[in-house]
Amino acid sequence: MRLFLDEIYDRRLKVLSYINNSKEPKSVKEIAEATNLAKRTVSMFIRQFEQELDVSEKVFKIHYVNQTINSVSINNLDLNSIGSNYLLNSTIYKIIKHIFLFDKLDVAKFCEAEFISAATFSRHRKKLREILLRCGLDLSRENSFIGDEFRIRNFFFLFFFNASNTWEFDKQEYMETYTYFSKNLSGWEQLDSIKQLKIILLVYISLIRSKHKNYAENQTLIELSKKRATHQTFTLLFNYFSATKNKTTEQVWGETSATAFYIYKDDILSEPIEIESYEEYFSMYYFPFIDFSKEVTNQIINTFFAESDNKELYLNVRKEIDRFYLVRNISFIDYRIFYYVYDEEQFYYADTLETEMKEKLLSICQQLGVSEQYDFQKYETQEVLLDYLYLIVYTLQIRFNSVEYIPVQIFIQNTKLFITDILIQKVSLFFGDRVRFVETLSPSVDLIITDIKVIDEKNQVEQVYVSTFSDLSDMSYLFEQIQKKLLEKYSQRKMYLQNDK
Repeated sequence: MRLFLDEIYDRRLKVLSYINNSKEPKSVKEIAEATNLAKRTVSMFIRQFEQELDVSEKVFKIHYVNQTINSVSINNLDLNSIGSNYLLNSTIYKIIKHIFLFDKLDVAKFCEAEFISAATFSRHRKKLREILLRCGLDLSRENSFIGDEFRIRNFFFLFFFNASNTWEFDKQEYMETYTYFSKNLSGWEQLDSIKQLKIILLVYISLIRSKHKNYAENQTLIELSKKRATHQTFTLLFNYFSATKNKTTEQVWGETSATAFYIYKDDILSEPIEIESYEEYFSMYYFPFIDFSKEVTNQIINTFFAESDNKELYLNVRKEIDRFYLVRNISFIDYRIFYYVYDEEQFYYADTLETEMKEKLLSICQQLGVSEQYDFQKYETQEVLLDYLYLIVYTLQIRFNSVEYIPVQIFIQNTKLFITDILIQKVSLFFGDRVRFVETLSPSVDLIITDIKVIDEKNQVEQVYVSTFSDLSDMSYLFEQIQKKLLEKYSQRKMYLQNDK
């Protein structure tokens, strides 16, 4: 969502993000150099943060020397909530919300209501249009969205859902929809608040778009929805949309099928799947990509799941790959546009196992000629779609694979009686089977805990000096060093199919 922020908010969030990611106090000069801002600007922001944020010792701390800011530190700050507040006050957010609610925008009236000049509006409109073009959309002269209806709705859904975790529209509409589904949808109360909000937002988007005669008209989805008319989700959606005025039965089916598609796209209402009914729905008759999807499914199973013939595994992989192609064909938008990211190197970092996973997936796509199947548009890239596939495969591996984790090997040597056993117990209570204690010093040892230097000229193993188990500073430092070793070992983990090590 960073792309949609006003420049002043973007810079403020960049400063907060840098300090928060640093995990240690930073001077005004260091912050200014890292964010490419003037020191005066950084100092002004920090003094504003002091008034706006929790300046307790635990979260946001400013260190002064003679009333001058010496350094600033942040611990566990909720950057997304702060970013959301900034976004709701940003001009582009207000433009998008206005266009969504009224389907167009009168520039003169909008500028008067928001106390901005026509030139300022023009600058923000240009920026919004650049973002929309990246999504395969555009703006008309009347400031309406131009493009495929399913893609437009997907944009609104991704935008408003990521903009705020609270309802920013008519409260009565929210309560009416919430009450309807809570009374009629079995399992509604078992859904978490995020999934409930997604369903209500999707329904609301359908109501607003159809109110302005922007109907969803995918004939394949409509036909398939009619075949599932007795299914609870389709029945509830059809009845809800039928209650609104000025829609034909076919238009109601269009809104029903579109909303059900987005619910399926985001896997909001997960249901058990059965191969016969599934393949009746996802067939070549309706979706030409199915044969190719089967090829990709088989390659993924052979590559990441040891060529398993497990039927449940096959169906789950197939379902995710089919969903990937379905979304790509109907409404795909680069979801990364809607992130608050200020350190992409950290955000997209991949450890050894994850890097190998990406390389294997790229090899599959190149081998099968996936690039040709994608038929890239100007607003899409192979990188974006491969990243989406990577997340699918990663999630499936977590679901079906076991992980072999190499424990940190620790050698303890202490000159005092009884201390070794007590230290072993304390460390074990914190780290469990993630650490393994050995009785002899060998090349496989990762860490030495001792109260005097251990002479080990060959291996040069890192040594942590702990005088006694009751020294809090010693123990705190020891746990930090073990944690670092655990993170190093994490990248060496291995995945293998369950019961097939």
